[in-house]
Amino acid sequence: MPLLALYTTLLALIWTQTVHSRPEDHHHTARIRITRKESTISSFNLPNLETDPVWKLVKDPTSSKIYAGASHGLYEFNPEKNPPGLTQEALPIFKNECNGSGSGCERSIFVVTEGKNGNPLFVCGTEVKKCCEVDSGYNPRNCFKMDGSAGKVNESALYNGDTLYFTISGDSCATDTLGLYRQANQGYTWPQTRDIAQTYVKIIADESSAAKNGKLYNFYIEKNQNDDPETPLWIPRVSRYCMSDTGGSKNQLQYRWTSMLTARLFCGDKKMRVTFTELLDVAVLDPKNWNTTMVYALFRNNYNATAVCIYKMSEITRIFASGKFRHSTAPPQQAGECVSDKSTSFLKFMEKRPEMEEWIEPERHPLLVGHRHYTHLQVDSVTRNDVTYSVLFLTLGNGRIHKVVELNDGPFIIAEYEPFEYKTHIQSMLLDRATKKLYVSSSNELVQIDLKTCSIYGQEKCDCVFARDPYCAWSGSACSPDMPHMRLDDPADCTAGVTAKLMSETLVIVPPNSKYHYKCPTFSQHASYTWEHNSKKKDCLPFQQECLLLIENMSEEDVGQYDCIASENGQERKVLSFRLGNSASQPRVPPRLLILISLICFWYQG
Repeated sequence: MPLLALYTTLLALIWTQTVHSRPEDHHHTARIRITRKESTISSFNLPNLETDPVWKLVKDPTSSKIYAGASHGLYEFNPEKNPPGLTQEALPIFKNECNGSGSGCERSIFVVTEGKNGNPLFVCGTEVKKCCEVDSGYNPRNCFKMDGSAGKVNESALYNGDTLYFTISGDSCATDTLGLYRQANQGYTWPQTRDIAQTYVKIIADESSAAKNGKLYNFYIEKNQNDDPETPLWIPRVSRYCMSDTGGSKNQLQYRWTSMLTARLFCGDKKMRVTFTELLDVAVLDPKNWNTTMVYALFRNNYNATAVCIYKMSEITRIFASGKFRHSTAPPQQAGECVSDKSTSFLKFMEKRPEMEEWIEPERHPLLVGHRHYTHLQVDSVTRNDVTYSVLFLTLGNGRIHKVVELNDGPFIIAEYEPFEYKTHIQSMLLDRATKKLYVSSSNELVQIDLKTCSIYGQEKCDCVFARDPYCAWSGSACSPDMPHMRLDDPADCTAGVTAKLMSETLVIVPPNSKYHYKCPTFSQHASYTWEHNSKKKDCLPFQQECLLLIENMSEEDVGQYDCIASENGQERKVLSFRLGNSASQPRVPPRLLILISLICFWYQG
């Protein structure tokens, strides 16, 4: 390895271990683990999906229903059913076009996304090249025929007004042209052909503008054409398009984008020369108010470290509106704007896929830097006592999920959910902000997680406060949801000396010279646990979600009371107590007392 590359690697490893981390912090560990045994997690099997996993989860904007879309099937989850149920639904919207070619054509889907005009879904079929809005009875509405290429159900797509925007990702030898497509009754717009591997992640739109002036923003990565091993493998970008763009003239950019501008995204630390370039997922906060919209982007780098970078949408729009282009000193007027009269010089300039000179940089330092295999990202906004908190949900490669709150002193991992019985790959994740429920799908299962089940943190005030969960607050008697008027308490303000409700203190008799162990539950992974016996501390051996007291050889010195003590945020709490005795240490009952007890029992029975 070249010396510069080795130096850069060492810097990257050191930085990912130290950023946002102090000895007393827990930025890299979830405070508690929540398994599927808890009531907060509900699971539902998906039938017949061994070869057709669910790739897309879509929220019904008109109800609480969730739709799960696969390439050859559509499933409906209704949480209001008693009990809640998951059913496979027929899609007869393409029936007339099948012409007896087989039952598969009517169920071959390449787009499933949120509908418009009061219709919950928008669906496109691959075989018949037809797209329709779908009402609650699965009847077609506002259909139109497709022209040209069709993508896959897991590709990013957006249905806006009466127009569909979708992407096609792939490597450099893909049969279809890679990029963003526009399809409507009025025609279509295709990307320019480019022999570079690309992966498209997210499409968002400025819906506050009029249709003719509306803008699309497409987040993606493309393969770096530089063969230097010290350069990153991927280049992250965002491109801006005019939603009304129908292409150029017959001789130039006909049916191709004439408004596409591109800017490069940066995520990392310039001083330490650490960058994250492989864009994995994008989540948007407050998309309806464009001036305050925040874009959360999940990245990975060449060393398999991940990070979340946060961008202001107002900064992204500023850079595209600056008019400063890379490799161009005299761009034509209105370059990249939504114009109807397009001159030859204008089209020639836009054909070169102009790139902005300025890179788009994050608002602040990257979050959650570390060697965790994060794959999907969702973000929610929670307001408590006029303070707004961002809560992130990130899936891990083993099928678990981290719930993270963004605080002034850095990210805090509230909980790690284990929603699946076995390690698995999460295919899709959806956050229902209205009901505060999270939905995740694997190859054969849909899981619902209730984000406001606050009792999982414990029954004491400090348990609730230490959780740092914006969805929950201490009501005075319990850890409860739906208390936006209360502030998020600082753990340092929790009253010292508060103890948890003890399990019933028991007396355990162990024969002399025997081995014995006793379990203490470890509710918090941020707490340290010790055993106290006769004013002395004994080591607590961690085992799964418990810590063990081990007695190797029972003796008189081991007799007495044992307290399991949890220490967290400077507070010590007694979790449980028990007394340990051996048969040699138990007092003998006098013979006269035994005779008296026998007479009393005989008299009582008579």
